[in-house]
Amino acid sequence: MRNTPISRRSLGLGLGAAAVLLASGCSSGSLGGAPTSAAAGSQGKADGGVLTLAYNADGPHQAWVEAVCDSVGSALGITMEPLPLADLSALRDEVDNRTVVGAFRSSWRADFPSIASVLVSQYRTGAAANITDYSSTGLDDLLAQAAATNDGAAALSLCEQAQSLLLADLPTIPLWYHGGAGGWSATVSDVTWSWNGLPVYEAVRTSAEDGVVRARGTEPRHPLVPSTTNESGGRRVVDLLFSGLVRYREDGTVVNEMAESVETEDNQHFTVTIKEGWAFGDGTAVTSESFIRAWDYGAQASHNHVASHLYAPIEGFSAEEDSELTGLAKVDDRTFTITLTEPTADFVQRLGCPAFYPLPASAFKDMEAFGESPVGNGPYTLAEWSHHSEVVLVPNPLYSGERAVANDGVTFVIYPDDDASYSDLLAGAVDVVDAVPQARLSTVDEDLEGRAVTLPGDLVQGLAINVGAPHWGTDKEGRLRRAALSRAINREEICETVYEGACTPASDFTCPVMVGWAADVPGNEVLTYDEAEARRLWDQAEAVSTF
Repeated sequence: MRNTPISRRSLGLGLGAAAVLLASGCSSGSLGGAPTSAAAGSQGKADGGVLTLAYNADGPHQAWVEAVCDSVGSALGITMEPLPLADLSALRDEVDNRTVVGAFRSSWRADFPSIASVLVSQYRTGAAANITDYSSTGLDDLLAQAAATNDGAAALSLCEQAQSLLLADLPTIPLWYHGGAGGWSATVSDVTWSWNGLPVYEAVRTSAEDGVVRARGTEPRHPLVPSTTNESGGRRVVDLLFSGLVRYREDGTVVNEMAESVETEDNQHFTVTIKEGWAFGDGTAVTSESFIRAWDYGAQASHNHVASHLYAPIEGFSAEEDSELTGLAKVDDRTFTITLTEPTADFVQRLGCPAFYPLPASAFKDMEAFGESPVGNGPYTLAEWSHHSEVVLVPNPLYSGERAVANDGVTFVIYPDDDASYSDLLAGAVDVVDAVPQARLSTVDEDLEGRAVTLPGDLVQGLAINVGAPHWGTDKEGRLRRAALSRAINREEICETVYEGACTPASDFTCPVMVGWAADVPGNEVLTYDEAEARRLWDQAEAVSTF
């Protein structure tokens, strides 16, 4: 996971592998309590009876930020004011430099469906995406125990205990899960959706004469090299062009794809054996070297690949300078070993991310050219990429996996916004869309005559306040104030009025698409709106120190 402030799909959200959104402190990073010299940040406040909530004004956040401020002000009798920053970059700068003052927008989307990874990435002491500088030895110990065990149920239990601890400290305050909606035309069938809210394109059948499924796409933000892909525009394509050692079922569970086996006894040392018979679209064999070279290339700091953070557990990784991944070692053409710096129980889960796909030897001759016309080992090959127009994929005759292709190709039509793609869906000009404009959410079932689906929330929106800010630490006063602030936010009303039901009030720090997710985490009543309890907690904090 990483702390990039991005979001996906409708409602103006974008897909980012583990996207953490900052707003005067957000989706990844942390902030300090000192006044900022930045234009907007310098006006932020976290005491003196005034609390600001920073957000990036280039996203669809003003309405919910104002609603949160109004809810808090009404419940607690304090002044809470929106603090817009020009754009996401400005917000990230404030958070990364610890110059943000007051509260700030924070959101997170996972690269892969692991509860432990969400918690480790954001809340472990010193974690790269720990945007509030939170530190708890109790939490660190629980997460270390979860990482070391091979018992899945035990790991989930330890993660639940960690979440209960977080609910007492509230370094960030979960608000709601962002969901969405999708739909399809009358000419297609067997439309299903993966855990990350994207359709399972290869399974879609069509009655169109040419056998091609036309789907909503967005322009990939980066070349089509797997380790440079962390948003939906690129991932839609890359996941069809490539296959990894493992893949995710629709519910997020992991099954082997190229891997015959991935063995470990301690969650730190792994032996990978690749199935026989796999080849890239150019006819060359997929070998151990195909994985080792691809991962090592993607991990190099000078290459600046957006998914490089995913290699961090592997021995030799450095985020600051080029460094060989010494934890990767070839045994033979079908076998290699992986050594991590510490036990990581969900490492096998992350192997389904694009960053862990293999690359053919031809890629390293000219990576820039390869990114425009990649050769993969997945169920489709790239026939054409007309930038800002369409991406045309056709079935790969050399594909050896179990992802059965039910159509004669997928063409992604690049759309500038959700309104345009939805209008084309209604007109029959596109077959599958994974985003519905917010204004049409209440009528989508009627519009599409039942050919619509509500997608579960795979992003949790929150707000954060650096634990170093006066009055907002993890001491008695700070815990009381954070709990009061959480209790003062009417999540249910905001989800209904601002998002028309497309969001669901949060009940934990992760989200419902995570494998093993449960709605009932001990201590999560602090996330329920209760004006009287909010005022009682605030008054107790005032008795400790006046805000």
